[in-house]
Amino acid sequence: MREDASCGRKLTKSIQTKFIALILGCTLLCAAVIGGAGILNANGVVDADSSRIMNLMCEEKAESIDAILSRIEQSVETLALYATDELDDVTRLRTDPAYVEDLTARIQAVAVNAGRSTDGSLAVYVRFNPDLAGPTAGLFWSRATQDGSFQPQAPTDLSRYGSDDLEHVGWYYLPVQSGKPIWLAPYFNKNLGVEMLSYVIPLYADGETVGVVGMDVDFSVIEDMVTSTHVYESGYAFLTDGEANVIFHRELQEGTPMGDLEESLVPVAEELQRGGNGSYLFPYTWRGVEKRMALCSLSNGMRLAITAPTAEIDAAKNNLIAQIVFFTTANAALSVVLAVALSRRIVRPLKELNVAARQVAEGDLSVELSSRTNDEVGTLALSFQQTVNHLRTYIDYINGLAYRDGLTGVKNKTAYQDAVKRLEEAIKAGKPEFGVIVFDINGLKQVNDTFGHDFGDMLIIDACRVICKVFKRSPVYRIGGDEFTVILEHADLEHCIDLLEGFERELEESNRYAHPERRVSIARGIAVYEEQVDLAFVGVFKRADEAMYRNKAAMKRREDGEGA
Repeated sequence: MREDASCGRKLTKSIQTKFIALILGCTLLCAAVIGGAGILNANGVVDADSSRIMNLMCEEKAESIDAILSRIEQSVETLALYATDELDDVTRLRTDPAYVEDLTARIQAVAVNAGRSTDGSLAVYVRFNPDLAGPTAGLFWSRATQDGSFQPQAPTDLSRYGSDDLEHVGWYYLPVQSGKPIWLAPYFNKNLGVEMLSYVIPLYADGETVGVVGMDVDFSVIEDMVTSTHVYESGYAFLTDGEANVIFHRELQEGTPMGDLEESLVPVAEELQRGGNGSYLFPYTWRGVEKRMALCSLSNGMRLAITAPTAEIDAAKNNLIAQIVFFTTANAALSVVLAVALSRRIVRPLKELNVAARQVAEGDLSVELSSRTNDEVGTLALSFQQTVNHLRTYIDYINGLAYRDGLTGVKNKTAYQDAVKRLEEAIKAGKPEFGVIVFDINGLKQVNDTFGHDFGDMLIIDACRVICKVFKRSPVYRIGGDEFTVILEHADLEHCIDLLEGFERELEESNRYAHPERRVSIARGIAVYEEQVDLAFVGVFKRADEAMYRNKAAMKRREDGEGA
């Protein structure tokens, strides 16, 4: 009997050892799958999100700088058109000094007003061809600071310099020689003690060069925007020209060729010359530090780059991987320790964890573990769920940044394109039910031109608030500067007529007590998907867009009729 008991104990121990070995092997396998899948998924997702963050920041900052440059171009173009219209006789420009003086006096008020109304402008000038009207003909007004008042200055005597003297008269001969408007490279004005950026347009009449119109702008307006750009802990932005020469950098002097600093920057200089495409981060090494750079081209040919150390960019990813490794290892160890006493209870939760790990490995983060036991296996499940939840929350946060309009807070064009793809797939799969409303803010350009873009932004926000207040249960997208789109489904589609009537009432109520300049006028058009008519989403949108323009025309006729 003792031998039987001993054999039983040996058998028991043998079976237990085999079972523990089996559990140990399965546990380690699950840990490897879960940890490896989590690490691989975190590595790919976080890298893509980091690239999206920096490129979106670069694009947003580039759009802000381009907006400033665009307003400068508009001011100079307006002045150029006015000067060309006022110049009705080129022959008198050559032969009649009194005519030149009178022409200059007529242009002067418009020129000074253009300078005053343009943010950052320090000088405005209209100079006539010295071969026609004399070497000092024209006007030149400047101010020492952006808050100062414009004062007349003696125009430069063009006869004192040759056409190849770009340092003194390049502002005149370069646009004349190019035959088109140009941006001059930033330069330091010794008289005013400020860095300037100039935009100049050549003037033509009867096929002959009659002069130039230009404006000098305080370059610090753009420098401040670049200086205020920060990413991660020590990331920053800088500017170069199209040849990769430094224009503004917090550590390098202006004019420094990026490719000449050290050999590791030669690829950076080549990338700057290409201009980048805004879809990736360019890796490089500077002063022994690995970095990555997002790059955008500005409308005047300059390059805006945002750079940060690779270690800072990957910090979140590395922390996440460390958490995955730690929790996976710890929970695997706990599972092994408890395998003997809790083997049967462990089987079901481990199977669920294995399935969840495979879902994560396939990129499915909608994992919800149903098994909740008050032991270490439950802790393992809870920790894994928390890890997935943290990763899902982080990805949702990043996606929120990429799909949200910065001005109004509604969904942006990227989100709209995703919605269009979803509906296109629904059209191919069956018979979807949806409608599209297109909204367009009337008179936004006139408001921008009259009161400035800040006031125009307020008008866009007011219009968006009215739309969102009425269409609370449907997604609102801003797909253009003054254009919004609402996609109707389910109950809102069934009550679309009531919603449009409510929109008209809400718009009227909003304008009733608003200041005249803050009153919002919005044209809208609606179209509902029809299987026999619409082959794709674009057909529905086109009909809604055409309906919007018909509505806009009707509103214009109503306003003209009331004005008459």
